Amino acid sequence: MGMEPLWTIRELAQYLQYQESTVRRLACSEPERLPPRVQSLGRPRWDPETVRRWVLAPPETRKRRVGRPRGN
Repeated sequence: MGMEPLWTIRELAQYLQYQESTVRRLACSEPERLPPRVQSLGRPRWDPETVRRWVLAPPETRKRRVGRPRGN
């Protein structure tokens, strides 16, 4: 972590150009869709350097879902 203060939900939302409510929802229900957050704090916080690297990194490719194929 750098010398910059950790970001709050509001600051992360501004940087990612999301609504605060969207970041809150994702942080609770789909945390894998947000940058890794700093653990062991009472409220979610993000390291600005980690967020910037996460934004610049190529997206992870998702495995195809296994199951019965759909009919066309």
